[in-house]
Amino acid sequence: MSSTQLPVVLVTGATGYTGSAIVKHLISTNSFTVIVLIRPTSVSKPLVKEFEAGGAQIRLGDIVDPLEKLEEVLQDVDILISTAMVFDLESLKLLFLAASKVGVKRVIPSDFGPHAPRGATVMNDIKLDVRDYIKSINLPYTFIEVGCWVTGIFPFPHDLPNTWNAPKHFVGTGDVRSLYSTLESIPPFVERIIIDERTLNKAVLIHDGEYTLNETRRLGEKISGEDFADYPTLSDKELKERMQSNEIFVKITSASEHSMYVKGENSLARVKEDGVLVARELYEGIPVADLEPEGRKFYAKPFIWGQTDR
Repeated sequence: MSSTQLPVVLVTGATGYTGSAIVKHLISTNSFTVIVLIRPTSVSKPLVKEFEAGGAQIRLGDIVDPLEKLEEVLQDVDILISTAMVFDLESLKLLFLAASKVGVKRVIPSDFGPHAPRGATVMNDIKLDVRDYIKSINLPYTFIEVGCWVTGIFPFPHDLPNTWNAPKHFVGTGDVRSLYSTLESIPPFVERIIIDERTLNKAVLIHDGEYTLNETRRLGEKISGEDFADYPTLSDKELKERMQSNEIFVKITSASEHSMYVKGENSLARVKEDGVLVARELYEGIPVADLEPEGRKFYAKPFIWGQTDR
């Protein structure tokens, strides 16, 4: 890339929640050549047409394609941002191996989630395995963490069924601090992070603030007018039993609750202790999302993971 050329960014998972927000923002800056990797079956989607109308280039393919195909779609790419959720570790390795072979200058794997150490959750361990692989092939990287999505930190209203993705319980003491992030804050930070030499080969946190379950419970009661006192608080024994469940999503969500709200692993103090850079300490001018309006949006239309678009 010459000094007169715009950085070329390719985004996978571009039609998803996080990916689409990042793509739209990068297009709007006019500071990047934006390419989106789209499956042939998705090329006619309105969102893809919107990307094209905004000036993004479309390359057809899938992140689980063979190595040779991945090398082809990554030609001339400076920065690869992967936002697709894939649990096939071998396929993810191929994507980053292809990036290494064609000379991609920086990769951002799909780390857009809470901070946690190895062993905290199955999903987190897969992300850490990907990180280790990227390092092992000497591929330049930036790992971006975002705390807990604000859509999942308030108590669910009574009129929804009690399910793994809309749980009606609390855990821990309720006063353990945990990081939260909003979709609006992530893209403008990503814009800065991916071209900053200070973040090369580093992990970076994007967040809006910290909360406790007691705080979001009180705020949820204020906004919704509901009293959540009838929602049980799971004992440590009950939570650990759920962490051993044969139902995979119960197992994953319970492990996440234990990591965040019992062990306090998704906190600003823990992030800094583990050497992660904090985006709000690196860059100015990006507003902090306040919890009350975010809570009002949640209770107007509760987000249930896997059922509705966030």
